[in-house]
Parts: sequence; C-alpha cells; structure tokens
Amino acid sequence: MSERQALFISHASPEDNAFTIWLGAKLAATGYEVWADVLRLTGGDDWQRKLEDALRNRACKVLLVANQKSVDKQGVRNEIQIASDVAKKIGDTRFIIPLKIGPFDAPFLIAHAQYIDFSRGWSSGLHELLSAVQDEYKIPPSNEPSTEVWSSLQAMYSRKLEQRPENLVSNWLRVRKLPEKLYYYRNAELRSHDVTLSLPKAGYGDGFVTCEEHSITGASKMSLSLALGVGWSELGISTEEMRKMFANLANHGMELFLKSRGLQSCETANGRLAWWFDGEKPDTRLTFRWGDMKGSRVLRGISEKRKVQWHFGISSQYHGGSVRYFRVRTRLLFSEDGKTALPGKRTHRMRKSFAKGWRNARWRDMLLTFLFWLSDGESLIRLPLHSTDDLLVEVPPLMFVSPVGISEGEEEQINEDETSEDESGEEFTDEDEEPESDYED
Repeated sequence: MSERQALFISHASPEDNAFTIWLGAKLAATGYEVWADVLRLTGGDDWQRKLEDALRNRACKVLLVANQKSVDKQGVRNEIQIASDVAKKIGDTRFIIPLKIGPFDAPFLIAHAQYIDFSRGWSSGLHELLSAVQDEYKIPPSNEPSTEVWSSLQAMYSRKLEQRPENLVSNWLRVRKLPEKLYYYRNAELRSHDVTLSLPKAGYGDGFVTCEEHSITGASKMSLSLALGVGWSELGISTEEMRKMFANLANHGMELFLKSRGLQSCETANGRLAWWFDGEKPDTRLTFRWGDMKGSRVLRGISEKRKVQWHFGISSQYHGGSVRYFRVRTRLLFSEDGKTALPGKRTHRMRKSFAKGWRNARWRDMLLTFLFWLSDGESLIRLPLHSTDDLLVEVPPLMFVSPVGISEGEEEQINEDETSEDESGEEFTDEDEEPESDYED
C-alpha cells in the first residue's frame, strides 16, 4: 500500500482556521487521514517538522484553501512551492486541488488547476470534493469512518454547553390573520367600471386575482382560506398554483409596507429585494423592548477607513403551509452618499471583512431593533392587501426556549461605526451569492 494516503490542507492562519477545522473534521470522520496545523490534537515541539514531512512524504493530495488573502500569504506560497515540487517528483499534475472559498488570482504554480467551489456553500463544496477524491482520483479512505477526531476538535474549539434555559430568537414572523376573500376581475370589467387596482394583484388569464374589493357586478370571489386549501376550480387554478399566486400577493404587500416606512430597496444577487436604512433614517442608537427582552443597536454608520456609509437592511419571503410566516434575512449594504447602494462586487468584498467580527447576538439585536422601529413598538405589522382587511404579521419573531445554553464567552467590544479587517469572528454566509445572517444556521 502506498505511503501517500493523507489529505494535506494548506490554508491562511488564523483567517481560514474555522473553515479548515470544519473541513478537516468532516474528512477525518469519513475515514481520511488529514493534516493541517489547526488539527493538532497533542502538544509537542516537533509538530512543524511532522507537518512538513506529511506534505513531502505522506500527502496524496494537497487541498489549498483559496481566497485572495490566503494565496498572498508567504506561508501558503511556501507550501504551494513545496507541493509543486512534490507533484513533479511523483508525476501528479493534479496534486494540488484549490478549494475556492472566495475570489482569488491564482498564483502561477497553480494557474492550471481546476478548483472546487465552496464559495456558494460549504456543504455543496464538500459533496463535490468527496466525489472528486473518491470517484475521479480513486483515493480510498485509510481508516474506518470515525467521529473521534471530530469529537476531539469539538472539545478543543467549541463553546461549552451550560445547564440553563436559553431563549432562541428565530427569523420567522408569524402570520396571525389573512384577508377573508379573494376576487377576480377581468380587464373589461375594470375598464367598464373605471377601476384601477392599487393593491397587490396577480395576473391570470384576461384579468387579475387580488384581495382588493370593488363593487363590480359579475366579478368572481372566493374564500381565501378555501382557495389555499383546494384551489379555485371556477377559474381553473390548482391548489399549488393558488398558493404560489397568494405568496406573490403577500410578498408584494410586504414590499408596499416597507416602502411606506421610507425604506430604500435594491436588488440582490439572487434577484430578491433588500430593504435598508438609508441616510434619511435616524443615525442614532435605537432601542427595542418586548417584555423582558430589551436592548439597543445602531442601524447605520460611517466607515472612515473605507470612506463609505454602512446600512442595515432585510429581505423577506412569505412561506405558506401549516405555519404561515415571513422568513426575514438580514443584509448589510454600503453607500457613498447614504442613498445609493454600491454594486455587487465591491459590496461583496467589503461585507466579508467589515462584518467578520459581528457575532450572532449582534445580528439578532439589530434585527430586533429594526423590527421594533418598523412596527412602532406594536405587536402587529399590517400589510395592505385590502382596504380594511389587512394581512396581519406578528412581531417580534417566533421564539423558542432551549433547556440548555451555549457559553458566549467574552463579548468583543466593537466600534459600531467601524470594524477592523483584522478582527476575528464568524463570517456569515449562505447559499445565496452574498453573505447574510440567518439565525437558523
């Protein structure tokens, strides 16, 4: 059996430690021998020598954690050089496998290498990596699958559980009440009665489905709850189509409400609208209080270092089913004038460094502050789908109580108007093309 059975992970330290620990634990649990400096489970002065020996003599592949910061680091470049020398020695032109976790300009020695994309989601990247390692490169696991390494890493790096209840704040805004009726107006009927629909509507056939009520002779109407359960057979609308149609109405209603509160909107990379606190909104610290839950946050500030303003915002999406709710995702946007959001690529780069030290507690409190301001401190948000019979949405978000809590450690003191690129912390990403915070993760 070949001595080269290890997967060696080359990465920037400490910037990419969290990803490397996650990836190393997953690969080790699958049965592979994995080497990386942050995976050292025992002490000893000879670890660095063992690491270099593993790279030169035990590695069957080198997994290069690649973003611009990592490939610019001298330590990583040194490992790329050694790996390139090893590749020539053993005759493996695909010895180095870049794992893209962010944009980067490939150094000359790996310019030809095909990367595996982790930037759109770590789980999808892992699936692609394992498929390549097992199916394309034919590298079998060296050990039986085991959770021992994963458990050891969790013990080293994870926060401790505490025997105390902990309130968990979701990002779901529950729908308390739907409008009673749906109406269908044909274009000819609207013209003959000189009616213009001003509230959310969905085009269908030669007319519109809406909750907006008008006294139009012959117009079709139906119970909304019944239509969502069985469809609208009179119009030939199936249950699934009806639910999608109403979701569009509900989302449009939320957009009208957010616009009525004076928020700005811009389109995100996935086509959704982000609604944000622009330069016309209060730039002082705002507070929230729902029962015993209280706090305060700043939702807009200035980055002197980057010469831009930063803005907190949200995107929302209606979900039907047994529990009807709006799923809210927090956004971070930047502008130069306080009114015009900067475009995608520049914003993407700034967001990843600017908010890197923002913990879940901060994202949570910013969302609660935003929702408290949005609802004027009330427990309901009214979305305009009908002149009087609004769609009612509850705030604050749905909450749950866990019987145990997680130790937060000491909270970092971060200037809310500025965040250093060197601060350590969690980086919030998800499957969309841009980072955002989502408490379910």
